[in-house]
Amino acid sequence: MKAMDRPHGYQGAYLIGFIMIAVVALRAFLFYREQWNLLIVVGLIAIYALLYSLEPWLSNRFRWHPHLYFPLQTALVITLSNLRPFLDFQTILYFPLCIQLFRTFPRRIAITWTLFFVILLGITLIPGLGLWEGLALLLLNIAMGTFMISYDFLYLQTQADQAESQRLLTGLQSAHQKLQEQASQAEELAAARERNRLARELHDSVSQIIFSITLTSQSARVFLERDQARARREIVRLQEMTSSALNQLRSLIAELRPH
Repeated sequence: MKAMDRPHGYQGAYLIGFIMIAVVALRAFLFYREQWNLLIVVGLIAIYALLYSLEPWLSNRFRWHPHLYFPLQTALVITLSNLRPFLDFQTILYFPLCIQLFRTFPRRIAITWTLFFVILLGITLIPGLGLWEGLALLLLNIAMGTFMISYDFLYLQTQADQAESQRLLTGLQSAHQKLQEQASQAEELAAARERNRLARELHDSVSQIIFSITLTSQSARVFLERDQARARREIVRLQEMTSSALNQLRSLIAELRPH
């Protein structure tokens, strides 16, 4: 059976379990300190605490650890809960196990284990305290366990939602970066197309006019010595072409720097 990955917030629930173990250990010591079985109680709680502290290490190294860990811890709690004189406070040790169950197994298996713990609690509390008092404490434990497990589920869901939000944010940032790169490439491409268009217009119009101006000026210089009337006409034509070239250049400049 594959254990679930431990979320980032597992340390908080794990610390709560240690607090419960410490409270049970202190209460048991005060209750059994004048009893003959004090060392047994202290030893069992110490073993429980040791296994509880080693559980994260075991889960990272041995995939089969739940099949040994939970039966052994359950046996320890059963033994502690049924020691005489009876101390109902030790049934709290079921709570850390319930949280670990829902962090380790699929929900259906964890619920099955939890129902088994409820049966064990009933078998322990009702004979130890009597029917009504035992039943009342059993219902109280069920309510407390339900609250703790629900709170743990809510916390896990919050962590999952935050992780999903972070994943979406990372995806949006990546998409935004790609859009910026594409926009920059599109801008460069548009600039290159505009340069090519201007180059074609300069070649098709202005450069041809300037070439004609060059030929006309040469003709005017030739006719200036032979036929002055023809030279004056060439000069007038030269002025017209110069004015046309100037207007076209101004038009192109206006396209580059619009108002």
